This record gives sequence, structure tokens and C-alpha cells, in this order.
Amino acid sequence: MRYYPFELHCHTVHSDGSFTPEELVKAAKARGLSGIALTDHNTASGVAEAVEYGKKYGVLVIPGIEWTTFYGHITILGGHSDINWTTVSPETVTEKLIKARAAGDVAILAHPYRVGYPVCTGGMNEFPKEIFSVLDGYEAISEDVGKPTNIRQTEEYYRLVSEGYSLSAVYGRDWHRNSEGKFAVTELGISGDLNVENALDAIRSGRTKITCGSGELLVTVKYGG
Repeated sequence: MRYYPFELHCHTVHSDGSFTPEELVKAAKARGLSGIALTDHNTASGVAEAVEYGKKYGVLVIPGIEWTTFYGHITILGGHSDINWTTVSPETVTEKLIKARAAGDVAILAHPYRVGYPVCTGGMNEFPKEIFSVLDGYEAISEDVGKPTNIRQTEEYYRLVSEGYSLSAVYGRDWHRNSEGKFAVTELGISGDLNVENALDAIRSGRTKITCGSGELLVTVKYGG
């Protein structure tokens, strides 16, 4: 098994990012990433283009989407399901996550302690706790590693794992454009070929590490699946 560096939370001009799909893939290549997940807000319209550029530049592109709601954001990776994101709510989210995962997708809670209303409505997680039983991953660190909200996120991640929830720790840069800061990567432990299904399996199975890309481990606990 080998660990590969990934960025699992990316945006392009197909939502609110500054990158074209080609620019995103080239930026990932320049950063030394083996793969990315394209998770534009409530659309997968840029995925096909990004996948083709991934083949051209040697970067694995995982199809994805970010369910962006007033109650929290969830990244859905794999491109296997076609869930109606417009009706995702605290009352329906668990059922929709079950359907997405049954179709073969992976579900990750994004930036759960981002500053919410009125600065970024919907950015903070306000979904019911029952979703942690039907998620595959949790962004224990997001954006700049030094952001104060990451302290709360890692604390909650540790707490959820201690309570028995099977959640892989992942990092999400929420990459919209190139900017200054200290950023991490999610390393995925992949057996066999480097492809989308093996990358998804690594997340489902808890074979994840959050590092600064130079071997420095930032989150040391995962559920051990």
C-alpha cells in the first residue's frame, strides 16, 4: 500500500472558483498532488472537462459535488449518484446520504465550524447529529491550517471517533484560487492502481492521513476501519 497526496475539496469557474478546470488540474500538478476531487457548489458541470485534463496532465480527478445548503455543506465524491440537492434539509439529509452512499459515493462533512450567519450563511454545520452515522469522512482541518476554527474541528473529530463513529479524517483546502497560507493535504492509502474507486475505498476504510505534504502529521486519530 502507498499513500498518495490529494486535495479533496476544490472549486472552479463552474461555481465560485477562479480556476478553469484545466487551470485547477495544472495547479494541482504543480503542487505535487496525485489527485483532486472537483466539488463545485451544487453542480458537476465542470467534472467531465476536469477528468480529461487530469488524464492529460497525470492528475487523478475524482468526480464530485458540494451540497451547499443553509444548514451546512457536504462534499459527495464519486459521481455515482444524482441526488436532488435542492431538497437537502435537516429533515431529509440522512435519507439522501444513505442513497448517495448506496450508489457508491463517499460523503464528507465540509468545514463544520466555519463562521456562519451572517458572514457565511450555511457554512457552519447545523445538521442533526444522526448524520455522523451515515458519513464517511469529516474535514478535521480546512483551509489555512492556522485558522482558529480548526481547533474546534479537530476536537469534535476526536470526540466523534471516541463515541464510536466511523469517520475518516480528511483535509479540505476549499481551493477556489491560489493564495498565501499554510495548507495541508489528505494522504490516501491506496492498494493497487491509482484510480477513483481505490481512492474512494481508502476514504471509506479509514486509510487517511492529514499532513503538511512533507510528512508532518497533523491529525493522528482515525477510526481504524
